[in-house]
Amino acid sequence: MLRYDDINEISDGRLYSENDMVRVDTNGCEGCSKCCESDMGKSIVLDPYDIFHMTEGAGKTFDELLVSFLVELDMIDNIVLPHIKMDNGCGFLNADKRCSIHKYRPSICRLFPLGRLYNDKGFDYILQTGECIKDNCSKIKVDKWLGIEDLPRHSAFINKWHRFLQFERKKVREIIERAENEALRISSISEEDLTVYAGIIGDSEILDEKGIDKYRIEKCAAFREKAQEGSKAVMKTVLRIFYMEEYKHTEDFFAQFDERLKKCLSELRRIN
Repeated sequence: MLRYDDINEISDGRLYSENDMVRVDTNGCEGCSKCCESDMGKSIVLDPYDIFHMTEGAGKTFDELLVSFLVELDMIDNIVLPHIKMDNGCGFLNADKRCSIHKYRPSICRLFPLGRLYNDKGFDYILQTGECIKDNCSKIKVDKWLGIEDLPRHSAFINKWHRFLQFERKKVREIIERAENEALRISSISEEDLTVYAGIIGDSEILDEKGIDKYRIEKCAAFREKAQEGSKAVMKTVLRIFYMEEYKHTEDFFAQFDERLKKCLSELRRIN
């Protein structure tokens, strides 16, 4: 969950820490699987920690999760991210309407009906009102509700991942904006300046062959095409490094993530 101007619109108005008590305990969702059977769109977004555990729990690689239509890739807030396919409910529900990977379930599933509200220092937990249909929930400590081993390291990872996704979105946005600015400049400069520009970059013969108008149009299109290729390269790099390259389940996830983060940042810096 990202930023909101007024948390009262989506929550009980309170901010919670991992040590706070909150009324979310559903007694194991006994007799209820409504949220898992619902069409929740692309809301169950998967981070690398989720994939690390889900691939182990499901006994499938990330590619196998995709081809079995349990997980999909979609544009989410302007970048491509994986999410559980939920248009007909969650494919991980078994015949008894129970989660077949409950021990390895994604962080968003663990949170529900809690959410995260990010700020400049990290994030707080919030209780999303009107999301869970159970009306007799009891109080439980946030960290116990999440049931995440080594929660402090996981929280540090969540902050890193959130900042990284902000960086990725900014990278994609800058590539596209730079191309649009170049296209706007080429479309608006005079014929004389365009002729000089073509000479500087070695396009004089192309301009003479195509003429000013066609050269101008094709040059603008080329800038935009290059930007699309660059933005796709950014997103493909992120997917490959954090999702498609298999993790070693016998080794510490957080150490593997930090190594991949360094590798990805290094590769992304070379994409323009």
